[in-house]
Amino acid sequence: MDKRVKVLCLGDVHGTGYRFLIKQKALELRLKGYCRLNEQEVLEVEVEGRTAAVDEFIKFIQKGVSIQAEQNKFTIEVFDDLIGYTTMESDII
Repeated sequence: MDKRVKVLCLGDVHGTGYRFLIKQKALELRLKGYCRLNEQEVLEVEVEGRTAAVDEFIKFIQKGVSIQAEQNKFTIEVFDDLIGYTTMESDII
């Protein structure tokens, strides 16, 4: 079974390495989607793939992606429908 999640990283995400680390973890787990700063300067991540891989990705986000931004908070939305992403994109790499 597959699922999709949307994560918003709230707080100071500049210079923390979040986008790089998030993309690397998603690629490691073979997830597809995107990671970028939106218009409100909030880090927005959306990935989809196998449920077990998405669950591991969520645990990665929840435990803290980078020690440089321990004060950040996250919102996570889970969806059963898929978008059909074919790659993992980021606005930095």
